[in-house]
Order: sequence, then structure tokens, then C-alpha cells
Amino acid sequence: MSPETGFIMKISSDTQKVLQLLAQVIVADGHIYDSELEALAECARDINLQDQSGAVLSEDFVRDWFARHTAELSAFRDASNSDVELTRLILSLSDWPDKTAVVNALNKISRADGTMHMEEKLLISIVRAYWQFDGLDISGATIGA
Repeated sequence: MSPETGFIMKISSDTQKVLQLLAQVIVADGHIYDSELEALAECARDINLQDQSGAVLSEDFVRDWFARHTAELSAFRDASNSDVELTRLILSLSDWPDKTAVVNALNKISRADGTMHMEEKLLISIVRAYWQFDGLDISGATIGA
């Protein structure tokens, strides 16, 4: 429920997936810091994540969303098939209109605790690879053997 309006914000499945991906960088190192949650809320606003009515998600909504999904996010990271599930999550967002903003948000959130951990770097590298950053998005580019 949004404290400002008194109604429950509903989000699309793609917005849900973006939040899940952004949150993975928070749980990647096994520690959750307030500074990371603050960065998550700021990044959701910066990349213009909206509810189904078109309203930008409030910081309170994002914090509440994370609190409601913390166990699920941690279980996702700890699952034996987490690599497969992460791949599915990333690929399911392949049509997201501003992938650069999402990658920038992942970087910002990962640095919010003052340190970028190896697990966070790996997650961001995987996202960049699947979304074909660093020149692979150029027409005709291939990954050489």
C-alpha cells in the first residue's frame, strides 16, 4: 500500500523482474545494508519504474517490496539452479527498453555499501554479457572461439 495515497500499487511482471534483478546485486554478497536499499529505491526512481497506472514507484513502495521479497531473493541466490534461474531472469528482460540504465543501476547499488564485491561484479558481468554490451550489440558482431 502506498502511504501517500492509501491504495495498493500494482506492477507489471516486467517491472517485477527488473526489481528482482536489481535486488540480486544486494543479496549477492550475503549482506543487506541500508545504503543498498536506499540506492535500490533511488535507482528504481531514476530508471522510471512505474506501477500499472503509470505512477513512478515510490521509495517507500520499493523498500516495502524488498522487505516482502527478501526471503525469496535470498533463496533464489542460494538455489542449486540459481545460474539457470538468473539466466532466465536476464533473458526475460532482453526487450527492456533501457538496459543501459539497468546496468548503471546495478553498478550504483553494488557500490552503495562502499565496496564492490566479487559476487556483485560477476552478476553485472553476466548481465552485460547476456545483454550483449561492449560492442556485441553492433550488427554482425559475433563471439569468437
